[in-house]
Amino acid sequence: MAANNPANAFRNALGRIGFNVATRNAINENGFETILDLATVQEQDLDRLPKHLESWRIPDAAANQQVRIPFVSLKKLKAMRYWVLAQRCVGIEEPRAQDFTPEVMEETLARMQADKDYKAATEDTEIQKPEKLTDLLKWTKFWELLSTYLGRVKGAALIPLSYLVREHEEVTPAIQNADYGSVQERLIATTALSGPHFELDNRMLYDEFKALVVDGPGWSFMKKYDKRKDGRKAVLALKTQAEGTSSKITRKNAAYATIARAAYHGPRKGGFTFANYVNLHQGAHNELLDLDEPVSETKKVTDFLAGIRDPTLNTGKSVILGDPEKLEDFEACQQYLSTLVTTLGNQAKVERHVSAVKTGGNEGGSLVDKIKGGSYTDEQFQSLSPEEKKRVHQLREDVKKKKNAKRKAQKKRKAARLKSERDATSDPGNEETPVTESNAGAQFGANGNRNKRGKN
Repeated sequence: MAANNPANAFRNALGRIGFNVATRNAINENGFETILDLATVQEQDLDRLPKHLESWRIPDAAANQQVRIPFVSLKKLKAMRYWVLAQRCVGIEEPRAQDFTPEVMEETLARMQADKDYKAATEDTEIQKPEKLTDLLKWTKFWELLSTYLGRVKGAALIPLSYLVREHEEVTPAIQNADYGSVQERLIATTALSGPHFELDNRMLYDEFKALVVDGPGWSFMKKYDKRKDGRKAVLALKTQAEGTSSKITRKNAAYATIARAAYHGPRKGGFTFANYVNLHQGAHNELLDLDEPVSETKKVTDFLAGIRDPTLNTGKSVILGDPEKLEDFEACQQYLSTLVTTLGNQAKVERHVSAVKTGGNEGGSLVDKIKGGSYTDEQFQSLSPEEKKRVHQLREDVKKKKNAKRKAQKKRKAARLKSERDATSDPGNEETPVTESNAGAQFGANGNRNKRGKN
């Protein structure tokens, strides 16, 4: 009967983790009567417990009867509190102290250390949110990014928020007892979708999800959950809509249309590349695979070759059609042609480079000697040696200096001429009055005529 008494079970558990009788009494007197009382404090509160219990010391008592908190025992007490909270998260509202066995304690300490290691490893890494969902046809990629994001964010339950969007709601004995690849997977599958931790996490999920959906077509499907801030139901409602029969047909049609429209006409400067062409086909096939409609490898290759309109790849296409291994393996096919495109592109650059050097230089002379500090094409300039490039820069600098010197000389001559004209105008001994353009008009106008009439 004593073992079933919560207070006695808690005292026994304290004894198992290293607290003597006097310390257990002191802990009880501070209000920790059962193991459930540990859930009422924070971990940092337990760090202050040793100092707080100093007033319970008995000066004349033997060492083994003194109130003391051994370091390792305090660490195990924190693990006991952590375990109580974890038990509540999986739906056990009143964990029993007798269930906190040495084996459970070791597992709990390992999980606590794993949490700290994870926090240290990711504290400097920014958790990237998915982009806003502006088109339901882009749901597959959005869902993948959202799942990754929720797998890295921990909530009040101290586990990834992924548990909020799992398919099952009730944790059955079969789910509870199943084998999992990791502790995290078990917690995601078994954490209860109820209780204080769930309320906090669910509201946080809603706020995060709303920001990603509110400006797109998905908002109308989750708006009814806005008042309750029910994140789980909002996410699953939109997921059902995006992955429903009608949506699947639309997405399938879009994927097939992408394959049918995709075409590669050859290299275009700053345009559609062969890598873009490969990505279109690969993305469409990934979408069809997610929709449970995988395309055979031979069909993939046939469609891929049909869209290639670049005549320089005709030989490569013939090679694939004659090679059963490449004809039945899309990956091998696109890798072969991707390599061929790269090789042909590099060869074309070399040929243009050689041609530019030949047409830009003098026979028996240097390209620099002909062009000097003038303008070079990119291919011509890259063909120069480091010494020749220095020489080009020096020639350009010399031209610049000559232009500056000529400009200064012209300014100097102009200034001297203007000074000479001013001196001539202001000289008293100069009887000749300069005639301005307006005075010249007067000379040949009315004044001039009067002078002529007077002389006659």
